[in-house]
Amino acid sequence: MRPPLKGYCYPLTPSGTSSLVGPPPWHYATEYLNLLFRADPDKVAPFLPEPLEPGPDPGLGYVAFSQWWSLWQDRPDLAATHPERTQYREAAVWVGCSYRGRPGQICLFIWVDNDFSLARGWFMGFPKRLGAIEFSEYHPLNPLMPPLESGTVLRGAALAHGERLMEGTLTLRDRISPQELPFPLARPLFHIRHFPSIEAGAPPSVLELVELGAENVRFGEEVWRGEGTLRLFPSDLEEHTALGELEVLEGYHYHSGYTFPGGKVLHRWS
Repeated sequence: MRPPLKGYCYPLTPSGTSSLVGPPPWHYATEYLNLLFRADPDKVAPFLPEPLEPGPDPGLGYVAFSQWWSLWQDRPDLAATHPERTQYREAAVWVGCSYRGRPGQICLFIWVDNDFSLARGWFMGFPKRLGAIEFSEYHPLNPLMPPLESGTVLRGAALAHGERLMEGTLTLRDRISPQELPFPLARPLFHIRHFPSIEAGAPPSVLELVELGAENVRFGEEVWRGEGTLRLFPSDLEEHTALGELEVLEGYHYHSGYTFPGGKVLHRWS
């Protein structure tokens, strides 16, 4: 009998070396440009199938432009040996929700620029698609670049298959504590994992509501708040404008880090 193939995910091989993603725990550090918005709760509700419900402030959500550094537990050397497998950018649309009275959040749309993040996101219930993300980066030693201070402007944008999907700006105003962020990292993520059956007409092989949490949560020294702008551009194939007109309330820029130890299944629809 031949030995089974190895690997946490595809490609499965006799050694398992080529696996696109290693097993959790997964460790992250992130730089965020988040734009808080208010949408029509009636347009948010259809994205929340039972047993999910609207959040404590229905219609509240945010667009996040972000850049990430990540490692999985058994390859702490990747940043030195293969940095391209540890860095990526994302742009996502989030809304608040709740499960049995527990406030949380769910990612409705998200684009990412690296294949390992795309695959890992599908395992976690993120509806990831490939895209290109623009993100302002200022280097303190460039004489013409401004420092991060009141009045500094940051910009993010998301594109996919040649289409510009959304762009936003944040003008820094003042510094706040991490506890003042409207969607704290300690709040759970409630996501929908879906994998179709290979059999025609059969129900999905996986269709379940999962909870994702975070450990070892930490923040950088500065958490900035400011005024934001946001533009969403229509597309024939992308549905990120389905929430209708978004009222931008304010924005935030900060660095954070955490460990994802694994999730748990809350509900199965099939």
